[in-house]
Amino acid sequence: MAGRSVANRSETVTVPTPRGPVEVVRQQWRSQRPGSAWNWEWLARRAGQRDWRQGSTAREAIRQAVLLAPAKQPKWLLDAAARASAELEDL
Repeated sequence: MAGRSVANRSETVTVPTPRGPVEVVRQQWRSQRPGSAWNWEWLARRAGQRDWRQGSTAREAIRQAVLLAPAKQPKWLLDAAARASAELEDL
């Protein structure tokens, strides 16, 4: 069963931020339990890092990847999330 819980992974998109470039992908996943539904998630990581940060939105995944506090929502974060979403929709 390994590998069957992830499907439809997008290409990696790199978006610039003041804290360095961030790689973003979108993928579908589901639990290993029988009858579970497929869900979409966003993954992001700073360039050069190994670990991906997971979020329900592009903004949340990027925020975690660049280590911003939850209350911080600067304009550049919103712009980077919008750019990643737009580029992944074009693929």
